[in-house]
Amino acid sequence: MLNLSDEQARHSAAAGPSIMPLLDVMLLLLIFFLLASVYVQPTLEVELPEADHSESAVEQNNILTISVSPDGDFFVNQTLVPLPDLQRRIEAALAQDADLPVLVRADKQSAFEYFVKVMDAVKGAGAKQLIIETQPVPREKAP
Repeated sequence: MLNLSDEQARHSAAAGPSIMPLLDVMLLLLIFFLLASVYVQPTLEVELPEADHSESAVEQNNILTISVSPDGDFFVNQTLVPLPDLQRRIEAALAQDADLPVLVRADKQSAFEYFVKVMDAVKGAGAKQLIIETQPVPREKAP
């Protein structure tokens, strides 16, 4: 007795290439990109104000960086922090290292009020060293 259903099943399984390896690769790529996106920190681009007596770039090792966006968002080391929590975050960092320098990077389009709020939080936290980052005036603009 000839069982046609078994013969048809063998024939249909061998008819084309299997897509299982392709699905495995696609799943691994999906997992890779999901995990990679979790560890990517967004960077805040700040357009610094110009100053005639600006010094070279500050070394970013072991420094607390506070950035102010043009919209008035406050970032402590690239992490968004609401204004009411800003001083507490600075105090927590200074509790780890009391001599930790604080670098303020305020966008030149941000309101002066935001800069004053950051300065007040830094002073209230008891920072000993404050650095205000600026960029040098380009040579063609210099007087």
